[in-house]
Amino acid sequence: MSDSFRWPAGADPFRFLEALDSKRARTWVDEQNARTRAALRDDDAFRALTARLAKAYLPRERPVIPTRWRDWAYDLWQDDLHPKGLWRRTRWDDWRAGRPAWETLLDVDALGAEEGESWVFEQDAILYPDGDRALLSLSPGGADAVVVREFDLVERRFVDGGFTIDEPGHHTIGWIDRDTVYVSWDRGEAHATAAGYPYEARRWVRGTPLSDAPVVFRGEPDDISAGAGFDPIDNRHVAWRSVDFFDAHAYRLTEAGEWARYDVPTHVEVGFWEGWLVLEPRLDWDCGGVRHAGGSLLAIREQAFLAGSRELTTLFAPQPSTSACTWTHTRTMLIASWLDDVHNRTMLWQPRQADDGTWTWDARPFDWPGDAQIDVEPVESTLNDEVYVDVDTYLDPPECWLADLADRAADAPSRRVLLDRPPVQFDAAGLVVRRASARSRDGTMVPYTLIGPRDALDALDAPGGAARVARPCLLSGYGGFAIPNLPGYSDAFGIGWLERGGVLAFAHIRGGGEFGPRWHVDAQREHRQRSFDDFIAVAEDLAATGVTTAAQLGIEGGSNGGLLVAACMAQRPELFGAVLCRVPLLDMRRYPKLHAGAAWLDEYGDPDDPREGAALAAYSPYHRVREGVAYPPLLLTTSTRDDRVHPAHARKMAARMHALGHERVWYWENTDGGHGSADDLERAESDAAEFGFLWAHLGPAPAQR
Repeated sequence: MSDSFRWPAGADPFRFLEALDSKRARTWVDEQNARTRAALRDDDAFRALTARLAKAYLPRERPVIPTRWRDWAYDLWQDDLHPKGLWRRTRWDDWRAGRPAWETLLDVDALGAEEGESWVFEQDAILYPDGDRALLSLSPGGADAVVVREFDLVERRFVDGGFTIDEPGHHTIGWIDRDTVYVSWDRGEAHATAAGYPYEARRWVRGTPLSDAPVVFRGEPDDISAGAGFDPIDNRHVAWRSVDFFDAHAYRLTEAGEWARYDVPTHVEVGFWEGWLVLEPRLDWDCGGVRHAGGSLLAIREQAFLAGSRELTTLFAPQPSTSACTWTHTRTMLIASWLDDVHNRTMLWQPRQADDGTWTWDARPFDWPGDAQIDVEPVESTLNDEVYVDVDTYLDPPECWLADLADRAADAPSRRVLLDRPPVQFDAAGLVVRRASARSRDGTMVPYTLIGPRDALDALDAPGGAARVARPCLLSGYGGFAIPNLPGYSDAFGIGWLERGGVLAFAHIRGGGEFGPRWHVDAQREHRQRSFDDFIAVAEDLAATGVTTAAQLGIEGGSNGGLLVAACMAQRPELFGAVLCRVPLLDMRRYPKLHAGAAWLDEYGDPDDPREGAALAAYSPYHRVREGVAYPPLLLTTSTRDDRVHPAHARKMAARMHALGHERVWYWENTDGGHGSADDLERAESDAAEFGFLWAHLGPAPAQR
């Protein structure tokens, strides 16, 4: 590695921007926000687009798809009058009959107004089987940190003297019984892992101080986190130690009251269902004389495993075109889902025990007509085999169906019930979806998905074809943490981009989860440059095929995707006409010391390690930008309340680029919201400003033929 790619010597002149709420940093943020507000958030076009997006995000009249808990249907209703939401419930049978009598349990907006805090409803844990109490997690401004309060569902109020944690933190809490909970209590930096999470689990009894609750399970300070939980259905106590972002030890509480670790490698995720261990190896695993590929789904009776058997049943074995497998379950069926060439596939598995005690698994596919992304989720897994089926076809509003998997023809049109088909929010006439691929620097073929006007994309179907009309194109990417970048129906992209004649492109680059563990590992740690090479290859292909030109090509990404687009901008600025960089990681030298960054060492590598540090220094956008280079216009956005990716990444990048003389850099810091928007009204404003920025530098689109 060339010395030019070593970390620079000397102090960081913009380190002061890491002090979240210092007067100097706040003054800088206020000045930047004022500049960006004048440029992007203060004209009639912005206000009109904001109003239209807000109406699409929060329509007054829309179907409700509730969460079922036993005989109740729960819902967090949000609209323009209640952007933070009304937490409410009705009887399930009444909702299914079309006559719900909604009972408001908590008005989150009213609570915030009363307490002077922008509360965001994050999570509820209802006491099983009583159903009259809940543990609520509320986030200040949408941050990852939460407070905890016990709620009386009958009296519809918080419980005086109940289980309460008033100081925001990365707490996790769950019921053991009515008067006892497991809690991983975030007591502050001195008692947390380097990533900022607790590594102890306490057993907290009602009426006692949390500080006196005994620690019943403890991880290590160099773990990512640790905790414990209880499953009342199986009467099972479990604990875990996350040793890095991807891997963990799993434990069970024995009859002797001791924690016993399951004898599997840390990369094998352990799940539980109806007496079965469901095992998901992330990497190839030799077990019982058999090599199981990373991304497989395996099952064995727990008692047999504990007795020493390693005869695993393979429910899913990955192929070169498939992703890893994920699973969930209903009362009697295991639902396995994966991607095959970036299209959803679902298989239903049902275990059966013969008279001689042996077990077999029956399998049947769960098919759905058309080229759609399908997500199958249980409605109430303790009761029956009903599922919600979410169907997304990119250009039509998503549908939600109700199906009963106990019916072997549940996927037949006559056996399913349509629950939700939102109104059309943008004009998709003349739009088409196409698939293409680009050759990366090392020869790997990288697929991408295109959505846009027919006259721009139809010609691509011919061998060697090229689009007839080059158009503004927005290329989206992520490429990290084994998360696939899947396109789907989007009111925002439809209204703000497609309806105005733009083309959307989604790059399925390495680092993501589109094609299994190897697709991710190939761009992990010191191999991160492969993600950037893949993205650059897609950008070059879009121009080479005439879909767009460099001047018309915008790129966008958030979080790890923000790192992606900033790194590509720094390496190949001539390829892009505008860059939208949201809540990004950008300073790859200090990322482990900023908020949750230490949790991601296994993804990016250690900046203090000679080999990995050299790789990080080679692409760290904050260190890579230079004076005198013609970079495309750049919009950086973040949030003061983002306690996952520190806003200092975006702050320092904007400050450094301005100091280097790059004036076409705008910065916006939302004072509310966490790693995403706090509510949909705020999201509408942000989206309107971002689309305004993109069209100002990439548009206009040519007239459609």
